[in-house]
Amino acid sequence: MSVRSTSSFRSCQKADRQTTGFRMTASALIVGFLFAAISLPLSAQVEARKPYVSFDLPEFFVDALSFSSGDSLTSRVDIYVQVPYDAIQFVKRNDRYVASYEISVNFLTDDNASVSEKVWTEEIRVPLFEFTESKKNFSLTQRSIDIPPGIYTLRAQVRDNESKKISFVVKKIVIGNYTAKELAISDVMLVNRLSNDGERRSISPNVSGNIGENNNSFSIFYEIYSTHSSDSLVLHYTVTDIKGREYLNKSQHYRLRGTRGQIITRFDSAKYSTGSYLLTVEVRSVNDDPNEIPAMRQRSFVVRWGNMPISISDMDLAIKQMRYIAKDDEYDAVEDATTDEQRRKLFDEFWQKRDPNPATKQNEFMEEYYSRVEYANKHFSHYQPGWKTDMGMVFIIFGSPNNVERHPFDIDSKPYEVWSYYDFNRNIVFIDETGFGDYRLLTPIWDLLQRLKTKPD
Repeated sequence: MSVRSTSSFRSCQKADRQTTGFRMTASALIVGFLFAAISLPLSAQVEARKPYVSFDLPEFFVDALSFSSGDSLTSRVDIYVQVPYDAIQFVKRNDRYVASYEISVNFLTDDNASVSEKVWTEEIRVPLFEFTESKKNFSLTQRSIDIPPGIYTLRAQVRDNESKKISFVVKKIVIGNYTAKELAISDVMLVNRLSNDGERRSISPNVSGNIGENNNSFSIFYEIYSTHSSDSLVLHYTVTDIKGREYLNKSQHYRLRGTRGQIITRFDSAKYSTGSYLLTVEVRSVNDDPNEIPAMRQRSFVVRWGNMPISISDMDLAIKQMRYIAKDDEYDAVEDATTDEQRRKLFDEFWQKRDPNPATKQNEFMEEYYSRVEYANKHFSHYQPGWKTDMGMVFIIFGSPNNVERHPFDIDSKPYEVWSYYDFNRNIVFIDETGFGDYRLLTPIWDLLQRLKTKPD
């Protein structure tokens, strides 16, 4: 990191005023802004852009569901890891395309002590190159482990053996104690597919948590445990969105035969718009004792239709986040739409106009834009979400800078940063007036914003 004096800081301001006159077409400007930096390095602050585009392993999905093991000291945890084919690197060997990756899953206590770890390697062989680029094709693996009930941090890591790149997911999980109560239920599995092999039923889990892929319906699976054999039970289901609006409220009766029962229930999802939801499952005895505490489990899921970026879980919020590149009339039209169907239609039309390659299913421009929004939320949030901050706005529009200068402790000035964008001949200055890390934009970028909001050809 280089250090410059306050006079250099003022020179940046002067240089910025002198560089506002460059010309660029609206469509070229948009593509240039959002594709200048595909690699988004993960750090506490924005970092200077690397001179090359690195290959980073994209997202994979992991789910860990706990069930009764039949042992009073431990519960069984089923671990599912789903890796899309386009997230790993294939090489051609003879008449096949081959990829392999290593998975490690670790359960950690609050003091970071490892309680249990599983490590295994998977290999994929496909006959056609087209399979290797598909997001819909994936490798799904499962392992089980017995572990004492409690709250743990699960750290799952995937290492691509060809590219040597590593990606990981960290999440908190609660492993239930299913022998401590007279009535208990396991974790809830979202079901991707059900199939029958003779008398045996096979369940394939929905590890991604996106039910929008399942043709207007989805199913769940869970187990019930009771100390009373042949108990009559009431199963109650509710589904709410992130704003607390209720989409489902229904009950059904169930006769438990023995002390363990397996439940598969199907729901209609056609009415759910894009967004995040919470499913609550409650089980109680049919006697309706007011003092009885029902067994309860909750499971979150998302609805994401078509090629919607994975980072979008709230359509209303995604529309608000368009404001940096949408013209006023475009933005107002989507915001003012009176039905979810109309809002979705206008939202899709907005991004289709800006799709750099309509021949492909993926809208690369849209993916890049919302990945920057997600990065801004992770790294620039202060008193408000990161995408609303000045640093977040600039990052979303311009991407990662070519060079970053930080001046947190200069004697003769308040803390400030200078982000340099060589492609646009701009130095953008942020200053922290309060000293609490709330950096505000000092450099005018109004001219670029107006050009960016021009409709593409």
